[in-house]
Amino acid sequence: MQTAKTKIMSVSFQPAVFDRINEYCTARGCTRSWFMNKAAESYLAECLEDKADYDDAAAAWDEYEKSGSKLYSAEEVRRELGL
Repeated sequence: MQTAKTKIMSVSFQPAVFDRINEYCTARGCTRSWFMNKAAESYLAECLEDKADYDDAAAAWDEYEKSGSKLYSAEEVRRELGL
């Protein structure tokens, strides 16, 4: 027995959003399913990239805090460099 290549999911949209999607798909000649898959793929990739950026920043901040280094304000840097 072959497994399904797609999974079905029900999604609800506000009427104005549905109409815009439907109009776009009709004009482009694509199915709403294809369009929503592409939209979900794109948005998920963006979300995962944002999460990776956050995780990297959190790890860097944790490493900084453990290092015991001091932060310098812009004013302190200017004063130190005579600017």
